[in-house]
Amino acid sequence: MHVLRWLRDEGAISASQFEGAVHHAARTGRRVEEALLDIGALGEADLLKLLAERYETRFVSTERLASSKIPRRVLELVPFKLAERLQVFPILFEQGGQTLSIVTAAPGEEDCERQVAVVSGVRSVKCYVARPAAIAAAIEKFYEGNQKAFDPLLEPDFAASDYQAMDFAADVLGPPPSVSKPGRRAAAEPASDFADPFNAIIGPPDEAPRSPRARSRPPAPPPPPPGADPILVDGLIPADDIVLSSAPAARPPPPPPKRGGVTAEDYLETLNVFVSLLEQDRGQLRGHSGQVARICRLVADRAGLQAAQRDALVAAAYLHDVGKVSGNYHLTALNVARYEGHRAQAQKTRLTPVKLFSSARLTEETTRILAHMYERFDGNGFPDRLAGKDIPYGARVLSIVETYTDLTSNERNPYRRQLSQGQALSVVRELSGQLFDPAIADLLVLLAAEEKADDASRSRALLVDPDAEETTVLELRLIEHGFVVDIARSFEAAVAQLERAPPQVVVTEIDLGGGRDGFALLEHVRASDAAERPAMIVFTQRADRDSVSRGFDLGAADYLVKPASAELVATKAGQAVDRAMGAAPGGVSGSIKEMSLPDVIQILSNGRRSGRLQLAGGGKRGEIHFKDGLIHDARFGTAAGEEAVYEMLKLTDGTFQLDPSFKTGERVIHASAEGLLLEGMRRIDEGI
Repeated sequence: MHVLRWLRDEGAISASQFEGAVHHAARTGRRVEEALLDIGALGEADLLKLLAERYETRFVSTERLASSKIPRRVLELVPFKLAERLQVFPILFEQGGQTLSIVTAAPGEEDCERQVAVVSGVRSVKCYVARPAAIAAAIEKFYEGNQKAFDPLLEPDFAASDYQAMDFAADVLGPPPSVSKPGRRAAAEPASDFADPFNAIIGPPDEAPRSPRARSRPPAPPPPPPGADPILVDGLIPADDIVLSSAPAARPPPPPPKRGGVTAEDYLETLNVFVSLLEQDRGQLRGHSGQVARICRLVADRAGLQAAQRDALVAAAYLHDVGKVSGNYHLTALNVARYEGHRAQAQKTRLTPVKLFSSARLTEETTRILAHMYERFDGNGFPDRLAGKDIPYGARVLSIVETYTDLTSNERNPYRRQLSQGQALSVVRELSGQLFDPAIADLLVLLAAEEKADDASRSRALLVDPDAEETTVLELRLIEHGFVVDIARSFEAAVAQLERAPPQVVVTEIDLGGGRDGFALLEHVRASDAAERPAMIVFTQRADRDSVSRGFDLGAADYLVKPASAELVATKAGQAVDRAMGAAPGGVSGSIKEMSLPDVIQILSNGRRSGRLQLAGGGKRGEIHFKDGLIHDARFGTAAGEEAVYEMLKLTDGTFQLDPSFKTGERVIHASAEGLLLEGMRRIDEGI
């Protein structure tokens, strides 16, 4: 995270790329450096140059590391177990100075250098930066003997000709700065200085030692503390010791982030995609289980459940309808209580999800939730007529959340129409103490109020693609990136949706079927008012030059060819919205470093300005709503109202952007701007 924040603060990545990398790293378990590469925020060369700048050292590219010959005696200086544990790899030993050079993902880790020095017995250790996945591959290739370890990381057109055109000794963007800080290593010398000790002193390379058995690699060490300054140089391994492949390296699919086992998040994500595909044809209940799971997770987090309890509840939410779906019955707690036919059907099928997934080893807690989701708080439910807190907490949550979701999305509920959020919450509260736990009902009301406020600020995305399978995972990724997502399957449906709920970004396929295609949609959008025009991203199977050229000519902000990752498309959508915000007519934008937030608020207040001030900083997004200079509402992360303003006033770095076209809603904050600033400054002074 130190690395990621530094890259964002230096302007190397945008706020959207920062959030995309954080989310991708959390979801996949990969380091942030790999997440940035996965989502396309930076290329490897650019990333390594920036990291070398941060750590005041040089970098070693993946291709150079893969093609090098490492003498066996150099490898033996760092035992396999130590290299695996610290995620470091030795590349060079200078006999005269008794100096060992290693590559690591975080050269600032002085303890890492010390451990290597102690174990190897050398006088000093020099650290150079490399991609984390490349270090892991080097350990696997040179210690474990897997000659294909680098294949997933290499470009398919990587060949000898790429290197023959390079002057390695001159492959330097500038000499590394001299480092005089106490306790820091000396900066690396130019690459040509290493040629003699690498060959003449150590001798010819031997075959790399094999590990006696395969081992799984531990996680790479955490990033170093902030403070290292910068610059960037490649060219560590001399040209004479580069082994060039005569044929392009194959590029199979990327390896899984972990070798051993599946994380809880991976398992839940699999259930999410699986159930979303099953529900494609459920009409108004399309996406029902995913929505129930999302709200259950929010309730669990707000209630403070432990991670294992929360994950068990979310798994039950995804699975609760599997095998029980019927054209005539949706077996919610309310429907089962109202109708005898639903009750009889629920008694027959309540354990169907458990039976279907018996071989998948559902946790005991998930099984208990699914088995008791039709119990009633007053004790008149089934199968065991449990009452009150004797009912498993997860079953109480699932019961109320599924009913609430059904009432707001499915017109075949007991009221024979889709209820508004407020109406559904009223029904839930009326049934508290009978069907539902009153405490959970109150919690749901609170979360719904917060989410309603949050939805007003979320960007809207429109996916236009006739293929439901193509949009399922992308829809999930966009939602996770903070978008409200609409879907259209044809040109006509897309045009209607553009008029009904104008989005900030449109992601469209070119081949839409029927008479009009994605190019026609681009033309339609380009003809609209510039102030209301959404950003357009083409995501298509067409990769020919004419289609790409035509897409950009018609105003596409990006042209992505399938099968690009859904994470990349969602990140690109966020970037497009950010760029559109920065170009908003009549808006004001800037850096909080250059103009503090209190100054911005005073300017907008004294100038009686109206609009939405959007902020990004500290890894969060926020906004303040102004009308005629008065602050009406605010949100920052999970904070709302005055508390959100006070949290934002603590920001010392970030960006802001005023959208003057935003229409402010009901006034929630009644304190004056001056009063808010005074209270906020008092809290900062007192460390509150």
